[in-house]
Amino acid sequence: MAGGFTAGHILPALELLRAYRTAAGAEGFFIGCPNGMETRLVAESGERLETIPGAPIARQSLLSQAAAFSALARGVLAGRALLRRERTQVVIGFGSYAATGACLAAWSLGIPVVLHESNAAFGKANRLLLPFARRVCVAFSSLLPHRRTVRTGTPCRPAAPAVLPPAGCLRVLVIGGSQGSPHLNQQAPPLLAAVHQSRPLEVVHLTGDANPTPVDRAYRALGLVARVEKFSYTMPALYAQTDFVIACAGGGCLAEIANQALPALLVPLSGAAEDHQVDNAREFSRQTGCLWVPEREWDASAQARQMLALLDNPAALAQIKAQTAAWAVPDSAQRVIAVCEEVLK
Repeated sequence: MAGGFTAGHILPALELLRAYRTAAGAEGFFIGCPNGMETRLVAESGERLETIPGAPIARQSLLSQAAAFSALARGVLAGRALLRRERTQVVIGFGSYAATGACLAAWSLGIPVVLHESNAAFGKANRLLLPFARRVCVAFSSLLPHRRTVRTGTPCRPAAPAVLPPAGCLRVLVIGGSQGSPHLNQQAPPLLAAVHQSRPLEVVHLTGDANPTPVDRAYRALGLVARVEKFSYTMPALYAQTDFVIACAGGGCLAEIANQALPALLVPLSGAAEDHQVDNAREFSRQTGCLWVPEREWDASAQARQMLALLDNPAALAQIKAQTAAWAVPDSAQRVIAVCEEVLK
C-alpha cells in the first residue's frame, strides 16, 4: 500500500491491507514518506511502514517544487530497491505525493499498479499516475467514464449496530478531519447552541490536530457540554451512537457516514487541495440528499433552521438515510481485492 500525509489517504489503505491479509493470506506493508501522518498512524495500527523520499508539490513555491521533484526522483530509486527486496507483486496507490514515488518505481519494474481514488475528482498525484495504472478503483460514479475505472467504494471499518438514543435527545458528531477544520472548530458551537434552543443535544466534537481546549470553552460559554477530543480510535462505535453528523467532506469520512446511513451537514474544508472537498460535497449531496454549505456561505441561523426542518420531517429524514445507505459500498475492501487479483492473473 502506498500513500500518506493525511488520514484520508492512510486509513483506507490500512483497512485494505487487513482485509487482503484475511481474505487471501497476503503479506503486505505500507510505503509512505518520513514527514506525513503515516509515521504515526501506521505504527499505531501495528502494520509495517517503509519510508522513501518525497515532498508535496501542490501549493508550494517554485523552490519547494524543485526540491519536491528532486525528492521524487530519489523516492523512485529508493522504491525500486525496496520493491525488489520485498519481491512485491502489486502496488496499490491511495493518492498524495507519498504514493507517487512508490507507484512510479513499481511501474518501472513491471509491477502492476492499481490506484484508489476516494474523491469525486482525481487528485494531482493520481492524475499523474493514471497512465501507469492497470486499473483504477473509485468511490464516486462520476469518475467511471475514465478508462480502466471501476467503482469499488472506499475501504473503511465496518459499521457498528446503531445504539438507540436517549428519549428526545439528538446526538451530534462534529468531524473536522485529521488535520482539523478551523471553520468547524469556530462555527459548530454557535450553530449547535441555536439548535439546542429547540431540542436537547449530546455533542461529540473531534478537532483533528487543533487544540481542543478553546473549542471546549466555546461550547461551555454557550451553555452546552460537549465531549471535545482531537481524535477517536473507535469511530464505528462513535457513529453508532450518532443521529446527525456535521463534517468536512473528505472521501474517507463520506464512506464512513454512508456505511452508517447517517444524515449529515457537510462543510467542505476550504484549505483542501484544489478545493476537492467542494466536488465531494456537491456530488454526495446530489446522490444522497444530505445538506451541504461552503464555508464562505455559512450562516449559523440559516443552517440551524435547515437542520431543524430536516429533523422535524421524518419522511425526508428517512429518504436521506435510505439514499445514503444506497450510496455506501460495505464490501469495498473485497471489491478492491478482486480488482487486484484480476490484475495479478
